[in-house]
Amino acid sequence: MENKPTTKSADTTVRAAFALFQGAVVAMAYPLLFMVLPELAVSNSSLFLFLVIPLFGFFTSSFVNWFLQYMFCKSINVGKIFSGAAITPGLLIGFSGLAYWLPFLRKPVDQLLPELTPDATPDMRFAHDMWGYSFYLFWAGVYSQTLAAGMVAAC
Repeated sequence: MENKPTTKSADTTVRAAFALFQGAVVAMAYPLLFMVLPELAVSNSSLFLFLVIPLFGFFTSSFVNWFLQYMFCKSINVGKIFSGAAITPGLLIGFSGLAYWLPFLRKPVDQLLPELTPDATPDMRFAHDMWGYSFYLFWAGVYSQTLAAGMVAAC
């Protein structure tokens, strides 16, 4: 007899994989914006953290939810897709806010990176701090997509 995974464990694995995907995409959005638009990202960092990235997270979560719902239910319910995706901006704003207004929360991530020299440019300091934000954006994306996937997978 073969040990086949049950549908429930396969469903959980698929949802976890998509949650990790969502977290990685959202976490990498901030560094990619910095690479593409460095002046704009540095001068308007709070705009990106609290508006652009949460909107981006909502749209990516909507796409992932659409895919998951079609995969699990073989039908699409737009209301469930968008209500599940609505969790994402809230968690992204909440986690970004924690990292923004409580900078000591970024220190564990900052200590994993090479130490900046005293003559580091402001762009180098910004890029260094950005990884602390990306850590929290990653976990906000994972948690929100985990919650959203549970909502949309219930046919």
